[in-house]
Amino acid sequence: MSSENVANTVSAPLETGAVPWRFYVGWGLAAMLGLVWLAAGVIKAFEPFEFVRQVASFQLVPGKAAQTAIAWGLLVVECTLGAALIFGYRLRWSLVVAGCLTLLLMGALAWVILAGIPVEDCGCFGSQVKRSPKEALLEDGLMLGVTAAAGWLVWNSPVSPTALQPRHWQGVAVLACALFGLLTPLAFGFPLGGSDWSRVKVSGTKVNVATGECLVALIDTECTHCQESVPQLNAYVSVKDFPTFVALCSNEEWRRKFFIQRFGAKFELGEISKEDFKRLLADGDTPRIVLLRQGKVIAVWDGTPPSLDEVRRARAKRP
Repeated sequence: MSSENVANTVSAPLETGAVPWRFYVGWGLAAMLGLVWLAAGVIKAFEPFEFVRQVASFQLVPGKAAQTAIAWGLLVVECTLGAALIFGYRLRWSLVVAGCLTLLLMGALAWVILAGIPVEDCGCFGSQVKRSPKEALLEDGLMLGVTAAAGWLVWNSPVSPTALQPRHWQGVAVLACALFGLLTPLAFGFPLGGSDWSRVKVSGTKVNVATGECLVALIDTECTHCQESVPQLNAYVSVKDFPTFVALCSNEEWRRKFFIQRFGAKFELGEISKEDFKRLLADGDTPRIVLLRQGKVIAVWDGTPPSLDEVRRARAKRP
């Protein structure tokens, strides 16, 4: 048998679509990475406003519009990339994208650490898993190492072009995950956020936020800033020619009662669902003060309650 025939015999399995073991090991590592990316994207898709706040806390991008666009785009990319790695869709280039994205996120974390920006949570997994920037940077370094190992195994496997051809079902699965990341935030009122009060169900107070004119404070009974703001919020109560004031939160009844007694709150404190609270707070900060007229937002103040004169001026701006 000639040397040419021997070469053809050895290479025949690869030409018919055979895949060597190194490719499968690399794919296995990529699939584990894909689960991490997909989980990160799915969690953030269910709490998009929280992720926007975390993006803003890095102080890398000015302006809420840009921060919202980056947060939304990133969670879509994470869902898409995670699915591509799991299902092996264009695996070689998916690993390249994963490595580049990991480096980008590590750069952002390094910036926060070096600049001394007070970020308590990296936001990688929304509010479900809290980790400091230093912890996240170490974990991302580990992910980068696994990505490099998977990439080396996959790129150095003598796989035939036939075996690397993307399958129809892989594309459908990746597209489904991409659409999930893109559309799921819309179910939570994203990106408009706190502008829609028509669907809010309030309990624990007689104030109807959908009718008339009222001033509403979105607070968290466990928030130190909200606790310190009680004297300013009390100033809104029983003022002549002033909107009806009510505070709303998503905390349990016993926490609301404790808050009123402990901090001397003179205002009504109603309850709304956690989903409504997150949607109405959007990318703002507590306490969020909202001036409503017939359920429509007239003015919003985040973090610091406005003075009585500021509220009066806001009322006079629109009929």
